[in-house]
Amino acid sequence: MLSRTLYKQKAGQFQQKKLPKGLFNSVFSLKQVQRKFPIQAALHIILDGALVGVLITVSIMSSVVLHSQYLWTKSFTQLETTRDLNRRILESTSILESYLLKSQKLSRYLVPTKAEDLVYVDRPKPEETKKSFDMTFKSRLLERISSFPVKSGY
Repeated sequence: MLSRTLYKQKAGQFQQKKLPKGLFNSVFSLKQVQRKFPIQAALHIILDGALVGVLITVSIMSSVVLHSQYLWTKSFTQLETTRDLNRRILESTSILESYLLKSQKLSRYLVPTKAEDLVYVDRPKPEETKKSFDMTFKSRLLERISSFPVKSGY
């Protein structure tokens, strides 16, 4: 069946209905809405501003969180590397110490100790150290001078 209409139909295309601009503007005109409902229009403006502010705050906070997570990951990687290097240094030190003890004759006189067996001595005060150093220096100097042979005569 063939139908005849007054409008030309194009094959494969849909016809678009256009609303008159006056109708669209009259229904959704901001000025008219503000005049009719001023409280509701002000509330919409405030809520729009608040939503934009929330979106900006969320984007800023997410960028801060992502950046701090990146910095934390970088620091943790450096910490793992440092721990690995520290472990390697301890292993190499223990290998060197064992080699040194095996090669020295003193190793049979040394006794393995524990932390409980150590004796801790308080650090001397700087004033006392300086006095004892000065006294020992003076006594050594006097001893040296007195040990020189004395030549008799003029």
